Amino acid sequence: MKTHVLSMVLVGAASAPALAQDAKDAEIAELRSMVQTLRGEVDVLRAEDSDQWLTEQRSEHIRTVVNDVLADADTRANLQGDGATSGYNKGFFIRSADGNWSMKMNGQIQTRYMFNHADDQVNDYGFEIRRLKLKFSGNIVDKTWKYKITVINQRDTQGNNGNSNTMYVEDAWIQKSLENDWYVKVGQFKAPFLREELVSSSAQLTVERSMINNQFTYGWTQGIELGTKSDNFWLRGMFTDGPNSANRQSQGLNDQMSITARADYILSGSWSDWKTMTGYGAGSDMSAIIGAAFQWYNTSDRANNANEYGGASGQRSYGFTVDASVGNDQWTAYTAFVWADNSNGGFNPDTNHSYGWVLQGGVMVAEDWQVFGRYEIGDIHGYSVGNASWNNGSNPGNGLTNDGMRAGHNSTLTVGFNNWIAGKNLKWTTDFGYAFSGLNNGQGLNVAGNPVAMGSPDYTSSGNGWRPDNNGRSGQFLVRTQLQLLF
Repeated sequence: MKTHVLSMVLVGAASAPALAQDAKDAEIAELRSMVQTLRGEVDVLRAEDSDQWLTEQRSEHIRTVVNDVLADADTRANLQGDGATSGYNKGFFIRSADGNWSMKMNGQIQTRYMFNHADDQVNDYGFEIRRLKLKFSGNIVDKTWKYKITVINQRDTQGNNGNSNTMYVEDAWIQKSLENDWYVKVGQFKAPFLREELVSSSAQLTVERSMINNQFTYGWTQGIELGTKSDNFWLRGMFTDGPNSANRQSQGLNDQMSITARADYILSGSWSDWKTMTGYGAGSDMSAIIGAAFQWYNTSDRANNANEYGGASGQRSYGFTVDASVGNDQWTAYTAFVWADNSNGGFNPDTNHSYGWVLQGGVMVAEDWQVFGRYEIGDIHGYSVGNASWNNGSNPGNGLTNDGMRAGHNSTLTVGFNNWIAGKNLKWTTDFGYAFSGLNNGQGLNVAGNPVAMGSPDYTSSGNGWRPDNNGRSGQFLVRTQLQLLF
């Protein structure tokens, strides 16, 4: 199926120049016809009065018509603007003359170098292509039917870690606009929960999203969304297969289901301000946006169908998040809090409670230069690692024998800068992060009191560059630098 999708994409891309040339030939023929018509009008005017034919009114009329023709010719020659049927306008596009059929192609490349130091471990460093994406979007039949397809290259595709697929699909959805600003959307896309996740990876303040986001995100999933969006209010709810359930078949899900709902309200500014964490190029004098969301999933308490989410590998979770942002094109600030109650499915304790808080901001210090900082903190009630147990209560379980470390704790500071080398199309970002607490994988106790793998707090991942600390160790630091290209 992936091969067929890629083949269709390549065929479409290959046929685009031919379609563009045919459209250009037709437009040139139309311009020639318009010029011939103008010549005829001039001959008639001259015949009416050979001595006084060029009156002031006629001169202004002809000047206006000629300017309109020249402007139209310039627009078509450059293949830009609303009147063009192909060209480049924030992406390469092809569309029918009436605009009912269209396709825009965008791309993203993020090439990154990272250096990670963790106590009692070998330093981890090297280059990678963090993201390589081709995006196709537009409308079909009429402007009320929209679609998007995103094809992405998968890292580590040389057979390592059991990976064999070189490309896969992120976005694959169809949306229908309804009356009174309502819409319905089906397919695969990001569930409406954390704003940090919903904002594109191309518009993040730091090199990568926070570890708190990694812990609580729903990511790409499959389902149906119903929403309404006006100038300053956006309400949407989605029925899904559960968190991080992209590219999965329905058979074998074992009654897994999930609901997420999110509301955003713009106090000042516009939706373009909502789509970025940097504030760069903001068109509003001041933006102020608040949002809140709710999530719930259930896998019918089947132990063989657990989800790794919110710091637990379990069968059920519910939680919420609230966030707010303010700023303009010179500074920006954002904060978010998220909380979840998770069922651990046979672990002791049977449930845990986890939370996370993120505070970040950036300031422009020169043209196209921004410095930023982010602090994130999180904790997991009832989390343990090795022979250390910490349950935030009067009974410490096995005792804090692991140097008193809170294994499910996260306290991390990240600072750095952004440089937009060529506007939004080319961006250089570098940051440095320091974890004040240990970032651990962990264990829980089963009903018999024996230690069993509980899963990870979800703070660390190969995507963000952080890795689990050894027991009792802390002070991990991470340096990341990245060059991003958008087209």
